[in-house]
Amino acid sequence: MRLWMTLGLLAALAAGASAGTTSDGFVSLFNGRDLDGWVVASNPEGFRVVDGCIHSDGGKGGQWIRTTRQYGNFVLRMEWMLSRVGNSGVFIRNGKEGGFEVQLLAPWTPHRDDLHCTGSMYGFVPANPRPDETPLRWRSVEVTAEYKHVTVRIDGIICSEADYDQVPSMKDMALVGYVGMQDSHTGAGEWVKFRNIEIKDLDQDPAFVATGLVQDDPAVRRLAFDAAVKLGAPMTGPLLNIVKGGGAAQTHTAEMALGRIVASASAPGAEKQASAVRGVLLARMEGRGGNDAPDRACAARLLGIVGCGDGRTVQALTKALSTGGTVSAAALEAMQRIPGRAMTEALIEALRQADATRQPALLLALGARRDEAAISALADAARTKRGDVQLAAVHALGILGSAKAIPVLRGVGTGAPDQLRQAVVDALITILDARNLDEAARLDALRAARELAVTDAQKRAVGAR
Repeated sequence: MRLWMTLGLLAALAAGASAGTTSDGFVSLFNGRDLDGWVVASNPEGFRVVDGCIHSDGGKGGQWIRTTRQYGNFVLRMEWMLSRVGNSGVFIRNGKEGGFEVQLLAPWTPHRDDLHCTGSMYGFVPANPRPDETPLRWRSVEVTAEYKHVTVRIDGIICSEADYDQVPSMKDMALVGYVGMQDSHTGAGEWVKFRNIEIKDLDQDPAFVATGLVQDDPAVRRLAFDAAVKLGAPMTGPLLNIVKGGGAAQTHTAEMALGRIVASASAPGAEKQASAVRGVLLARMEGRGGNDAPDRACAARLLGIVGCGDGRTVQALTKALSTGGTVSAAALEAMQRIPGRAMTEALIEALRQADATRQPALLLALGARRDEAAISALADAARTKRGDVQLAAVHALGILGSAKAIPVLRGVGTGAPDQLRQAVVDALITILDARNLDEAARLDALRAARELAVTDAQKRAVGAR
């Protein structure tokens, strides 16, 4: 898919421009004073700063000068001037896997073809139209690299354009690498100089990154995935949009990126990022959408990973519980995970209002929270309910793993039918494995389990302890 960045799409990045960023989103790569931020590949004397320009004299052996960091998708622009017999170039995505050179040439070789002249992707794509190559005057070059689509402009005119998949020799070319400039590799006395070197990193724009995530090309999606994870919180909304309407592969990639972003936001010291992510997730939960809306269900699950039980989160998840469908199931999963008394109380209230078909799931979620504030509600269900609800309450008491659950289970199991007694013993055995159970409580649970054991397997299990 060919990607064209519109002015409207780029405006979002410009609105949040940081220090050193121009109004149109470009960042200067050259300070005009020294080569800070640049690496000379060979002889350091091959490049120097003269009159606010990066200058290279022929015969010095600098080879090329590159940025200290690599770029994937970007718009690179600069001005250059060549001597009468000048020969240089701009390197794009150079690195171990190799990129390509945009040729910059003076017309000292009148027979050089369009595949090796100024504006060509040297040896890969010819210049068409061929630009004016008159030396000793400032000219501009702009290279736009958008995943596998690259455009070269000389003095504002498109001279070469390519899609990697449409040029056999470029098919497996790297999508990430250094940008830089070639030295003056003609004879002594010739030179090239560069100024006004700026770059717009498109991988800092969430809207642009999202365009890569929805492409069919796995290599492009992989590059966009890395950029999305690096961007973090600002990608939460665009990624949820992909979950809502993307294909299977695209949705999977988006969900994986969201998981990485949310996990990072949940780490110690990432409170600001966690707050930003949580705000987007809650806005999605509170917006319109059906009971099976995949983006709302995803947002609910991720809120469980963020793990903040503030009032807004409690309210949003509690409301989602009543909707049914996948959104309700995801909200219950999140409420099971998020710590805090408020979430326990919200689940207890939901349990009171739920019908018998929904109560088992709510009971199991309460048990999984391992909050003793749920003991009373679980005990009430275990004593007074019947069928699946009672069995779920018994199982939940075992999962909760508290000493306070032991007398409740003993009372429920005493004189009960075999199926219920078996469930009680299984719950008591689960409690025996609880980490924070003291020795007295452990002995109490063991005695109760031995008294109530029904099957031979249960008797062997508690007899061996």
